[in-house]
Amino acid sequence: MNLANSRATIGLTTKATPTSTAVNGSVQLGDNPQTITFPDANVGYSVRAFFAAGAPTFALALTTGHSTGSTAFVTGVAQVETATAAGTCSTSGNITVTVTSAGMTGSPLAVTVPIVAADTAATWATKVRTALTANATIAARFTISGATTAIILTRKPGQVLTDGVNSVNLFVATDSTLNVAIAAGTTGITAAATSADTTAGTVTSGVYVLDGNGEDFEGVAIPTCVPKAVLFANGGTTALEIDG
Repeated sequence: MNLANSRATIGLTTKATPTSTAVNGSVQLGDNPQTITFPDANVGYSVRAFFAAGAPTFALALTTGHSTGSTAFVTGVAQVETATAAGTCSTSGNITVTVTSAGMTGSPLAVTVPIVAADTAATWATKVRTALTANATIAARFTISGATTAIILTRKPGQVLTDGVNSVNLFVATDSTLNVAIAAGTTGITAAATSADTTAGTVTSGVYVLDGNGEDFEGVAIPTCVPKAVLFANGGTTALEIDG
């Protein structure tokens, strides 16, 4: 493809939240937006990358478009906690399931679950899973799953980065306080003060590079030395030209 009229528009704006009457609209940050033209540019390419925890390094060879040398991306692992139901209900009543997790609003958070006589462990475990899922605070932090007697809490990502097409889950470190306790009340089931740490959480880290394979936007290999290249960084806040 032959390029023509290559240009970059640089500027920052942000949406204002009105704090008094007749105040609205956008606020400009820094200088007025500028347009920089590159009339002789004959190669154009873009690179997208997500930055996770730690102090990741994003290395981009401008003259080749290769991102090798960037900090390796570590996907991370979601923490999993498992409580196990035991005992058949002898007397209808309420059991209390208490979920403890550092940073969770209201932690430790007690959830009341009604069960009835003759409910087996698998039966009332299903009711517990339903009740935990229905609790907005717990459901916002954990995915509730399990089968038969297992009551499983899987920590949701602390954040999801997305560019509208691709997304990256940012998992957090193990919460050593995480626990699911089951109090029997007068139901006759087997109480359980602690749950099992099934899977430790691992922090997502490094740089997840979506492009940077040394090809332009048409999939054509970028020459070793790029004459008059246009580079956008951070969504277009930087532009430069490389003379080869």
